Amino acid sequence: MASFPSSLLRSLRTPALRPRHSRSARRGYFAKAAIVCLVIAGAAGVYFYSAGKKGPIAEDEMFHQVALGDFVHDVVEKGEVESARNVDVMSVVRGYQGLNNFEILWVIEEGKMVEPGDVLVRLDSSGLEEEAKLQRLDLSGSVAGLSKAMNELEAAQIAMTEYVDGLFVQEKKELEAEIKFAEETLRRAEEYYAYSSRLAAKGFVTSLQLEGDKFAVDKAKIELDNAKLKLNVLVEQTKQKKIKELESAIGVAKADLESAKERNSIEQKRLDFFLEQIKNCTITAPASGQVVYANERGNREASEFIVEPGTSVRERQTIIRLPDYSAMQVHVLINESRVAMVDPGMKATITLDAFDGLKLDGTVTKVNEYPEPISRFGAQIKRYAAVVTIDGTPRQIKPGLTANVAIHVDSKEDVLMVPVQSVLPYGDEYYCMIRKSAEEVEPRKVDLGPSNNRFVILNGGIEAGEFVSMSPRRYLDSVDMPELPPEQSKPKQRDSGDRKGPPGKGPGKPPREQSPGEASQSGEDTQLVDRVLKNFDKNNDGVLSADELAASGGEKYTSADQDGDGQVQRHELIAAANAEKTLAEDPVRIAEDQSPQAVGGAQ
Repeated sequence: MASFPSSLLRSLRTPALRPRHSRSARRGYFAKAAIVCLVIAGAAGVYFYSAGKKGPIAEDEMFHQVALGDFVHDVVEKGEVESARNVDVMSVVRGYQGLNNFEILWVIEEGKMVEPGDVLVRLDSSGLEEEAKLQRLDLSGSVAGLSKAMNELEAAQIAMTEYVDGLFVQEKKELEAEIKFAEETLRRAEEYYAYSSRLAAKGFVTSLQLEGDKFAVDKAKIELDNAKLKLNVLVEQTKQKKIKELESAIGVAKADLESAKERNSIEQKRLDFFLEQIKNCTITAPASGQVVYANERGNREASEFIVEPGTSVRERQTIIRLPDYSAMQVHVLINESRVAMVDPGMKATITLDAFDGLKLDGTVTKVNEYPEPISRFGAQIKRYAAVVTIDGTPRQIKPGLTANVAIHVDSKEDVLMVPVQSVLPYGDEYYCMIRKSAEEVEPRKVDLGPSNNRFVILNGGIEAGEFVSMSPRRYLDSVDMPELPPEQSKPKQRDSGDRKGPPGKGPGKPPREQSPGEASQSGEDTQLVDRVLKNFDKNNDGVLSADELAASGGEKYTSADQDGDGQVQRHELIAAANAEKTLAEDPVRIAEDQSPQAVGGAQ
């Protein structure tokens, strides 16, 4: 729409009744408006004429000059700096029945320098103190029971001595006296009976009196035998029975005493346990260093642990770390689509968000075999933890800093490369738009090699020095492209049913007949397959048998056996690797949706 002068707009809003001397001014305004309208109409005509003209305008487009360069394939992930050698300060407070977690009442300020013996954390010990009070009451009861058991044992031992050395001797002497008396009575009765017998022979004693004296003799004999029997029963039977009873009482008393001692020991140990745990609630520094909180922000809510007052701490849980700054490392999480490319021993370049321009060298020392836990509510992406040690750690590097780690997976020198956004996927092939002149662009089929997130290697199709368009899709309607077969001309569905591999690997091509072990593709798939064969092919025959996979923990690769012969061959591994690649992993197909960017060599 034309932009009219403000004075002309004011004149249009002014009433028609005006003085005569203003008519000439109005004619000037209308002339100016007419000129403006003509200029706008001319510009619009030029615009629509240019828009309707078929053919590319190459000079208005960004182009990149193809040249030889050094190709570097990096796996880039974010991580967190941590110490490789930490003095972990953890809670040693043991749980008891319902007491399993203890809240933090006070914690020392993070970053503070401490010396051995300095208080770092105080945990809530109120529950343990209540248990200690109750335990003291139980211990008092056990002490009383121990004292009673000791007295009962002493009483049983005294009863044994009393009987053996006292009561038994007394009863024995009484029976011996009774025997003596019976013997004396018998002797007298026998003498009197003999005297009565002589008198009876002379007629001085009647037969009835003599019979009475004879009865007295028999009675004395019976009393003497009874006294001797009592003494024999006392010595041979009663004494043994009484001793056994007293020994049994002593044994029971000893057992009760041992039980009371054990009970008292248990109660004392339990009290000592509570007192020790109360003492452990005050955590001190085992060594000197700078305080770093052992916060854990896991993928699951239950695994999150933030060191602050009110946080519950379980037994053996690390609360504070005293790091060794002379040995630092980076803890990174690698996406499952790239973890197979990373092996221990690979070099890496580390940059820190806190220090611009600082680059550190590192080495991959560990890659976990199993993924980290996945949050129920987060993205369902599996990541594998890895450790990258920092070579020659500067003094300003501290734990907790965010690090960007570029793990150097592959590198090639003096290869022909183009930006990934300059490659156009067309059907099952790849094309680049080559600038022939200022007004001419030519599509050219290219053969791609390995790629990273910026560049892709050219195996053929373009020569060094030529210029390729950074937004080739804009020229589809301006150049003559080869006609696609019907099966390739259908729109591609970007889902799990239409997965493509990275460029340079012939995505979507039907596999040709190959001999076992022959490489059907180039690039990352081939590198991954080579690593699998190197790790599991023990006899180096180029084929993975079921026994080799089972012995080395590679059962997951048995699913790649397409012909069902029980052996996984190299071309089957490559086909399986290509089938599992998602469209999101193809940097060329990502780049085709991006806007043109200025890249080194852009013209």
